[in-house]
Amino acid sequence: MPPLCLVCGCEKRYCRCKHHKRHTDRCAAPFYYECAAKAALHRLKFGGKTYVTEMFGLAMAQTVKREYRDVSFSCIVPVPLSSLVSKKRKFNQSALLAKRLARYLCVPYKELLVKVVETIPQRELPAYKRSGNVLGVFDVVKTEIDVFAQQPEFNVLLVDDTVTTGATLDECAKILKLYGAGSVFAITATASRLSVLEK
Repeated sequence: MPPLCLVCGCEKRYCRCKHHKRHTDRCAAPFYYECAAKAALHRLKFGGKTYVTEMFGLAMAQTVKREYRDVSFSCIVPVPLSSLVSKKRKFNQSALLAKRLARYLCVPYKELLVKVVETIPQRELPAYKRSGNVLGVFDVVKTEIDVFAQQPEFNVLLVDDTVTTGATLDECAKILKLYGAGSVFAITATASRLSVLEK
């Protein structure tokens, strides 16, 4: 793989981290969002084939052990879906991946975030509109996060299915840090090449 930005996970030549502050400490992914990995993710999200979380979960766990080997995580947190999308899809793919990852890594799984505003799906928007689309749409489950916020080190492993611009992960990390997280590292099943967005 070409050199990647240690913060957003994008190829360094397409990274935009130098242009604005990121709230995620780092982001990593075992696969690019293309070919077999893209097809498998589509089977999960749109075909309900939840068995693919086993393969993705294992690859993500290996990536976490390699990329974040010096980090001790307090909990694993999925990026939440809105209640409308959850009802329609019947599951949150990020939660399924996070649960699988929690088992592989022996780290507690916690749903610390909720999505409180319905938004246009990020995949339907150009890159420059994505940050604004998720601004202020997440909140914390106060009773859950208070338990972790009292720990001397509150390090979160944030899980999503894919990362393109990093806007969703960054907004989630911002909220988690606002409520006491010391660091928020992200892991996704796949990462898009930003060059695709810019064509």
